[in-house]
Amino acid sequence: MSQNSLRRRLSAMDAFFLHIETEEQPMNVGCVDIFEGKISYTKFVRNIESRLHLIPRYRQVVTPAPFNVGLPTWEFDPNFNIRNHIKRVKIDSPGSEEQFYDIAGQLFSGPLDRSKPLWEIHLVEGLAQKRTGMLAKVHHCMIDGIAGVGLMHAVFDAWPNPEKTRKQPYRPDPIPSPTQLLYDALWDGLSETLEHWSKFQKNLAEYGDGKDIKEVLTDVKEFGLTMKDFLSPIKRFPFNKPFSGKRTIIGRSFSFAEARDIRTACGGTVNDVALTVVSGAIQRYLEMHGESLRKQTVRILVPVNIRQEDERGEMGNRISFLPVDIPLDILDPVERLRIIAETTQHLKETKVIEAISLMFNVLQGAPTLLQSIALSNAASSSGQFLLGLLAQVPPSHLICTNVPGPQIPLYTVGHQLLTHYVLLPVALEMGISCGVTSYDQRLYISIIGDAQAAPDSDKIVDFLADSFHELRVAAEVKERLYVEIPRAFRPAARVVTRTAAQAQAPSAAPPGRQAVM
Repeated sequence: MSQNSLRRRLSAMDAFFLHIETEEQPMNVGCVDIFEGKISYTKFVRNIESRLHLIPRYRQVVTPAPFNVGLPTWEFDPNFNIRNHIKRVKIDSPGSEEQFYDIAGQLFSGPLDRSKPLWEIHLVEGLAQKRTGMLAKVHHCMIDGIAGVGLMHAVFDAWPNPEKTRKQPYRPDPIPSPTQLLYDALWDGLSETLEHWSKFQKNLAEYGDGKDIKEVLTDVKEFGLTMKDFLSPIKRFPFNKPFSGKRTIIGRSFSFAEARDIRTACGGTVNDVALTVVSGAIQRYLEMHGESLRKQTVRILVPVNIRQEDERGEMGNRISFLPVDIPLDILDPVERLRIIAETTQHLKETKVIEAISLMFNVLQGAPTLLQSIALSNAASSSGQFLLGLLAQVPPSHLICTNVPGPQIPLYTVGHQLLTHYVLLPVALEMGISCGVTSYDQRLYISIIGDAQAAPDSDKIVDFLADSFHELRVAAEVKERLYVEIPRAFRPAARVVTRTAAQAQAPSAAPPGRQAVM
């Protein structure tokens, strides 16, 4: 990723995540991982430092425009010090996984320091079996889920002994003066308004491509009905409460091969299978709290990547959303999976994703001065009050994002990544968030909760296991355990200067491994 290809100014959606942040509602994403062996802190720091030229955003700070005449910009930090961002945490050995995830929840709580680049990595030493934990924390204004996967490919390796990367010189220009930032904001505001309206017209044309007026009107009607349902009030669940700001993290992994077999047996997608498992866990959680499932639905907001081919590899947020309502009084998991698959397919066929994206394009097509004023007001006390009023009826019960990961092992400084859970913000009184990812033939589902809104979120994870087992048995899918395949070998590493293109994900599994698609 070259510095020239990076967008300098935050988009309205990027800035939105920045402006709605509070102490109780930090807007960070990340991952929590466990590696084999004891990772040397010094080697780890040197390894990441040698690759920072591949991810230049990690050396940039958010710089507001003077008088808020435009959206903030990313500027290179002249005082960047990597040891401000990579930190060591030691626990008494042998530390359990439960202890590690408790510490990870503490580290994931709270906002990042905005005077520095908005990321942190914590290496946790002292885990049992001589393992090392890692908690990565990045502000949502920098990346979404797909950008996060791209980041993995830049930081991690597909081989235990990769080609070495030389550290590149870092000589940043000074941060522009307030006068220059003001002129840039005014000029960018004009050019970006024209650019967004051009994109809107292009996307509008693509939205109606190949359709007659009757089909377009039908899609518009369907979209209107979907948005009406989406904007209608929902019944609060026990975890839809105000936040404390303290985060809890817990997760469970399953056989990815079994998830694919369920998909093959019942139809739908792996994401539909994951939503079925999550909704089954919510069923059990509500019953534990004495809630009736009769005529009850759970609304899950599903982020969807909308990057075009020419936008691959870009940082920032390029997402739309699918609001998926799932009936909880359907106890047969296979029938519930069928309904979920039909619902998501219908939403895709009626181009709800594209229509919501068009709405965002219209908002981003407004003059950037107006966008900046609106977002700044959202951060004010009165704006937070209005957002609080809106949050009296959360937009959904929870968010669940699925970010497909590589199906081969990854490594850092020669240590294999064993487990990998993605982390999401908890926001707008949706007291839990659900992250789904696949890695090395396992399907990982994480539950990130607010300790006050969802003090018993660990129960949801137990229910995930029950729900997955119930679905697998009902689908008549046999157990397929993870099969360890011998690692591939490569020639001895040689010192090279890697380019951004070489940091992309491998296109195929290395010899000796079969890629699972």
